[in-house]
Amino acid sequence: WQWLAAIGMFIRRKPMGAFGALILILTVVVAVFSPWIVRFPYDEPHFADALTDPNSTYWFGTDHLGRDFFSRVVLGTQVTVLVGLGTVLLAAVISVVVGGVSGYLGGWVDMVVQRFVDVWVALPAIFLLLTFVAILGTGGDGFLGIGRGPDVGLQPRDGDWIWYTFFRSTVVIFSLGIIFAGFGSRIIRGAVLAIRENVYIEAARALGATDTRIMLRYVLPNIMPVIIILATLNLGIAVLAEATISFLGFGIQAPFPTWGRMLADEGRHYGVGHEYLMIIPGAAIFIAVYGFNMLGDALRDVLDPRLRGSR
Repeated sequence: WQWLAAIGMFIRRKPMGAFGALILILTVVVAVFSPWIVRFPYDEPHFADALTDPNSTYWFGTDHLGRDFFSRVVLGTQVTVLVGLGTVLLAAVISVVVGGVSGYLGGWVDMVVQRFVDVWVALPAIFLLLTFVAILGTGGDGFLGIGRGPDVGLQPRDGDWIWYTFFRSTVVIFSLGIIFAGFGSRIIRGAVLAIRENVYIEAARALGATDTRIMLRYVLPNIMPVIIILATLNLGIAVLAEATISFLGFGIQAPFPTWGRMLADEGRHYGVGHEYLMIIPGAAIFIAVYGFNMLGDALRDVLDPRLRGSR
């Protein structure tokens, strides 16, 4: 009941944040159950129906090959969810390790790590991103395109389920996660620097607690709100970044659909006279990014003590 009461209070105080949470939940649900939601195979052409406007058969119309645009938009949700959530999770882990160790240990360790981070964040993000995806490639099999990996689980690139799409997305997730972690590590370091000076940290040391125990039992729980805020704020940026590199042709390779590639291929080449080819994927990107940003702003207001009580 306490959780329900907290959710109800969040909805009343932060309606736009609740809207963002609803968008996130719906996006995840659509991505997971997309093979049951699609009406036609995403790569099945119907040349006789090419560039058909939205109707009762093709709800979002068809592209230049007669492929159902609704099915392709729904399947593209998998990439949005995997890249968005995968990126913020990877970036959060790396940021906590790098920023936490640097801020807690201090001294020469902090100096060396921060000089490395200076170089890390000084390089242009778009340059790093395009370099990673160009070197690693986005069309290979298995994790990071280097093969299947362990001989367990489902075969990569064998179907439309979100598990198979994960293998297509690992290079993009890895590239964005590395880039986001550089900036995130500085924020985490600042939070750790503030916490390590508290009296209870000194008391734990006096009682003989190891650095590992202090980090896990006292520091990590207290920086968790910062980690959550950082992750939710980066979620929309990650989705927009994936759409950008897909639009530029460096993202997940065809024929698997992504919203950015749909906007570049169908929308850019055939959008004049068939505006739905531009409007629908563009609207999907806009709604997802807007909703995720609203959720991030609301959680920042709720979890940040300095902003608590704001509207």
